[in-house]
Amino acid sequence: MDPLEQLEIQLRALLQEKLNSPRFSVKCLNKQLAESGDMVVKIADPAWIGEDQPEAVFLDGEDRSWSLPVAREKISNLSISLFLNRPETYRTLITRWSDGTWQIAENRQNRKIHLTCDIDDGNCEQFSLTDLRVVSVRNVVKNLLILQGFQVLLEKPTEETVETLHVGLTRTGSGVNLLCGPVVTNGVTACEYIQKRANDMQLIAQHKYGLRVKDQARFQQMIASLGRSAAVVDLLESKASSPIDFRRDKNQSSKGAAFILYNFARLSVLFRTFEEKQRTGYYPELAPIETIDFGLLKEEDEWQLFWVYVAGFPAMLRQALGDGQLARLSPHVVLGFTSGLVICLSKYYRRVRILTENRDHMLPTIFARIYLLKSVYRVLSTLLDLLELEPVTQM
Repeated sequence: MDPLEQLEIQLRALLQEKLNSPRFSVKCLNKQLAESGDMVVKIADPAWIGEDQPEAVFLDGEDRSWSLPVAREKISNLSISLFLNRPETYRTLITRWSDGTWQIAENRQNRKIHLTCDIDDGNCEQFSLTDLRVVSVRNVVKNLLILQGFQVLLEKPTEETVETLHVGLTRTGSGVNLLCGPVVTNGVTACEYIQKRANDMQLIAQHKYGLRVKDQARFQQMIASLGRSAAVVDLLESKASSPIDFRRDKNQSSKGAAFILYNFARLSVLFRTFEEKQRTGYYPELAPIETIDFGLLKEEDEWQLFWVYVAGFPAMLRQALGDGQLARLSPHVVLGFTSGLVICLSKYYRRVRILTENRDHMLPTIFARIYLLKSVYRVLSTLLDLLELEPVTQM
């Protein structure tokens, strides 16, 4: 169980004890965190407002071992805003997830899923865009299940206890069905659409992001990969069951794919630059995490990036997996989360210079930011793996 999920459980247990009422909700916030708090508890019982309303609920002087440290609370009518201890939350979660382990349950290996699909991968050159959509959705679902520890079986099992999940255009007789809506086109095949996307991506890479061509063969290989990534992004933007109309131009979608991959490349270049400057002696070795002063991360964009997209990553995985209920799978959530992350990252990266001069008073901040961005990089790497978008490490 991840620390944020554990904290929510701890908060709910204390509320049940103190309020003696099930009529409340606990929610993690994702904007205006400095003013509104990181989490909010909504009380649905009007009787809670009165002269005897407590001054504190969670920070009442009792010694409580929260999974993430709560720094302060603000009670206002029927809501309680919670503000976490940011430096210790950074340290706890970065340490916990330093190996990129995002499993949300310990016992998933006992749950076996037989995953079936309408479309045969071996005939991809003849794919329609609807076929490509079905396969792309199936791949995201498969990757989500594997990441979360499920045993995914692609061949028909002999055991009767295995659950069946079918991704396709038509229902099957047993198990859970995740149906995909059709892609309406002007007769364009998947291969033709990918080529069109590759042309779009080449223009974006060269004119918007200033990509310089040194190796023509490698460049063409990268553009072909970008074209496929752009097509996949276009197909995964919408809820799987919703139809998609591709009879109109989709340039904004290829921009979205380029933006995701450009920001991944941006982080890759940052870390390579940092490591190169370490090798030349300009920067010292990265200090151990136990010695890092995360209180130096004072930018609101830093906390937004970390709280919403690093701390919030396991919760997004649970949502995409329907909290373990296959009938509620929402694979499109993964792409929406990815887009939000790179928008937040780009805003921060444009405004804040990460690798500043090597001066004693600047190094602690550089180190704290490197740890922060390494955690973001691990999340973004995992997202690209889930979506099966081939990473670009330099643009």
